[in-house]
Amino acid sequence: MGFRVTARGAELFSGLVAPRVEPGAESSGSEWMRFLRDRVREKRIGVDEVTTVYVSDPHGTVNAVVGVPVDSPADVAVGDVFVSIPTGVFAVFVPTGTLSDPIEDVWAQVDECVASGAIFRAYKEEVEVVTNSGEVELFVSIVL
Repeated sequence: MGFRVTARGAELFSGLVAPRVEPGAESSGSEWMRFLRDRVREKRIGVDEVTTVYVSDPHGTVNAVVGVPVDSPADVAVGDVFVSIPTGVFAVFVPTGTLSDPIEDVWAQVDECVASGAIFRAYKEEVEVVTNSGEVELFVSIVL
């Protein structure tokens, strides 16, 4: 288990919504999320990576936007939604090879780090990047 801490600048993402999801390996690795990632790849031919942004509302419900980064709201495709994530501090996880599924691997590392007290989740926006070749990078918002 290892992670690095980094700051991410504010970004805008455009894509499709998966309502009421629980951030983690179970939802991220689900057929529903894989379907959404495939749809985004079909709509955005040539894109190498698809990003899932987990966003909670004031009531604690988490929704996921599966999409790609865009420069402005004018770049949002018809029928898509967009979400803006503010600048923040994140723990970054990449697969260690402990588990065969890279998505399950990174989320298991997060659970282990939280349980051990190595990180304290801020439960703000969390960003999961999956490339076409199956590489995964997970940015979990943390409290310093």
